[in-house]
Amino acid sequence: MALMLDANVTSNLVPSVNWDTLNSSVSGRLFQYAPFARACFEDAEGVVGTYDVNACAFAQAHYSDGQYRDTIPSSYQGLQWETCPSKGESCLLDWTNPLNEAAFDAPKTCHQGSIPTYFLDVQTATDVQNAFKFSVETGVNLVVKNTGHEFQGRSARPGSLALWTKNLQKIEYEPAWIPTGCEDTAPRTVVRLGPGITFSDLYAFGEANNITLPGGSTPSVSATGGYVLGGGHGSLSNTAGLGTDRALEFTIVVPTGDVLTANACQNTDLYFALRGGGGGTFGVVMETVTLALPRTPIHVITLDGLSSDTDTTKAFWKVLVDNSLEWANAGWGGVAGATSLQYVNPLPITEEEARTSMQPLTEFAAQLNLTVGQEQYDSFALFYQQVLEPLYAISGFPLSTVSRLLPAKNFETSTSREELLEALLNASANHSLTYVFATTPYAYKADNLTSLTPAWRDSLLLIEVLDTLEYNATASEQKTVIEGLSKSMDYLRNITPDSGTYFSESDLYEPEFENSFWGANYERLAEIKVKYDPLHILDCWHCVGWKGRSDEAYSCYP
Repeated sequence: MALMLDANVTSNLVPSVNWDTLNSSVSGRLFQYAPFARACFEDAEGVVGTYDVNACAFAQAHYSDGQYRDTIPSSYQGLQWETCPSKGESCLLDWTNPLNEAAFDAPKTCHQGSIPTYFLDVQTATDVQNAFKFSVETGVNLVVKNTGHEFQGRSARPGSLALWTKNLQKIEYEPAWIPTGCEDTAPRTVVRLGPGITFSDLYAFGEANNITLPGGSTPSVSATGGYVLGGGHGSLSNTAGLGTDRALEFTIVVPTGDVLTANACQNTDLYFALRGGGGGTFGVVMETVTLALPRTPIHVITLDGLSSDTDTTKAFWKVLVDNSLEWANAGWGGVAGATSLQYVNPLPITEEEARTSMQPLTEFAAQLNLTVGQEQYDSFALFYQQVLEPLYAISGFPLSTVSRLLPAKNFETSTSREELLEALLNASANHSLTYVFATTPYAYKADNLTSLTPAWRDSLLLIEVLDTLEYNATASEQKTVIEGLSKSMDYLRNITPDSGTYFSESDLYEPEFENSFWGANYERLAEIKVKYDPLHILDCWHCVGWKGRSDEAYSCYP
């Protein structure tokens, strides 16, 4: 149960602002929301709501429920962004054991942390226009908040107004769509999405309409939003492209107040920027039109039960490194960790061809008395619902991550593969989790109208290394973890100097972030930012046109 109050409650953080005026202009949909675990704390400072034993028990029971967290504006899937580490302020439970009373018993006090002061439940473009006008007139910072799945705190900021888009729930199937203003274009099969639609929603809708809608793995992540705007990878990306590639049109409210349609025929500069330039930067996207594919069967290869000891991990990852180039060319994509693998192939190959292609993995597994699973599913959605969704349903814990795209040239010779394997092992050593994502668009032929780093196009793998944090980690402790991760990623950066990484799942301290996220596209993106946001109303960490760390808005960052 979330705690909220309406806008008539005076904010302690921005007391001089007349929030009632804004509330009237948005039909009373302006709210203050307490932190997710507010009800567990007897003492609170500058936070709405009250101590409530029953509401606390409910929060404890749903603490790691990503899909429930989606419905709470003040909830973040990365819990560190509900806190203000630099001031030692938070309102968290112990994510490893939400019943642990040490997290909330007196004298522990609940603070708002980095959670915005107010949330606007966006329903119309006019709501966004009024919020932009309000920000200009009052100086109140804005953030764009959807499901709260992001690692850099871009949708959290103390004292800010959050434009919450989760309730924009449109989802429509259009089998013969033509882009606005592109009358000479051949019709395509698409789905029109509001930012509140999650992957769980998307896959079910695609299955019901006999189409394939590629996407990511976590069910509670928005299928558009920051996922598409920052790139968006998933198990089908190798052959179907990134989320950015499949986005064919956007309806957006830009900070100048205009409501624009951006596609390949109109506002083409904005279209370019929205296809990889990052969320929370160029405006608030109200709708996205995304390409749908035919519903086709997929081949699935799985391996589970691997030991996490160093020798086994090295042998396993050697198989991945030695075969990634061949597998990508054959249509395979998916994800592996230290102890498991789930790969899919949507191409029309036979079971025998699939088996032959994956023979190196089968032979490796046999040496460990393990068996590689091989199945064929009638659709990607069915595979997702039965296999992937249960694996990625848990959310709601504090973590930090680093990542790197690994170019195909690093896989071409035995020497380069040995060097890569050693760097990968060093980068992952002594960290909580490592993901080997075969989710780059290597086999996909892009239209060159995207703004993310070109490194995505010639890379075979995206590596992500993560560390979880203690619920009560101090700013110093968080900084130590982040710096340790960043230093570890240098092993991969050093052998991939011309590569980059994923805007949405990157090092909080990413060096030369402009080049890492966008490469040569950054200069053009910076010009587009000035055109559509000349007053710089929208600003976020390591985003296009970022003001820099010295801005007071980033005072809570470790």
